[in-house]
Amino acid sequence: MMVSEEEDPRANSEREYLQQSSDSQSGPVEVHPSIDGDHLSLVGFDLTSVPSELGTTYGASIRRLDLSYNVLSYLDNLDKFVKLDALVADNNDLVSEQEFPKMPTLRTLSVNNNKITDLKRFLDQVQEKCPSITYLSMLKNPACTNEITGRDGEDYQRYRLYVLSRVKSLKFLDSTPVSEEERKEAVRRGHLCLPARPDRSQYEAKPQEQSDNNTPGGELSPELKQEGVGRASFGVSSYVYYGRQSEGNRFIMNDDL
Repeated sequence: MMVSEEEDPRANSEREYLQQSSDSQSGPVEVHPSIDGDHLSLVGFDLTSVPSELGTTYGASIRRLDLSYNVLSYLDNLDKFVKLDALVADNNDLVSEQEFPKMPTLRTLSVNNNKITDLKRFLDQVQEKCPSITYLSMLKNPACTNEITGRDGEDYQRYRLYVLSRVKSLKFLDSTPVSEEERKEAVRRGHLCLPARPDRSQYEAKPQEQSDNNTPGGELSPELKQEGVGRASFGVSSYVYYGRQSEGNRFIMNDDL
């Protein structure tokens, strides 16, 4: 039996959302969420923030939310998604300073290829607001020290141990299962494995200090300008060794002398 659009509550919800979006901004509506069952997708819309109407209209029923390929710096306006099980926000501009709402049902969080630099600060939010999380992926973030970001395997293992020491409920980290050995090692020393965040200013090139006459190191003192005066001397000398203990003499034959 076919259900008309007027009788379909989901179609009515989408129409209401589009009408609310139209009222809140000038010009035609350009954001059209894609909905498949309990999965809502807003991918590739160049969103700078999560529309507040999204949660009002769909939050009560959506379990999977995909916000990938936008320009989001913060994951805001998520408090109405009370049944959220998976949140995907890959390829955005997410920063470390997040303020998540309480998401007790969230088990999957994917934030690959963002701008998260402060691992501790970001995990503070994950640990506090997502108590049921079992899958976390942070690949291609500056805070994720793996081969993709130019770090070696040892750095990445230290990163894993630190994350596991903070978020003990994880079963997968960056698409890799958490082993029992890793979990035990994280308990033992994971809190000591926070990757260092070097001060970039120490690597910036500084202009070399030069004297007024552009001579590196400054001008010579007057006494060193005089020939034959000073602590150093230059000349040519010859030295011949006549002893028998020279290692090189073993390979010199009489015919070579």
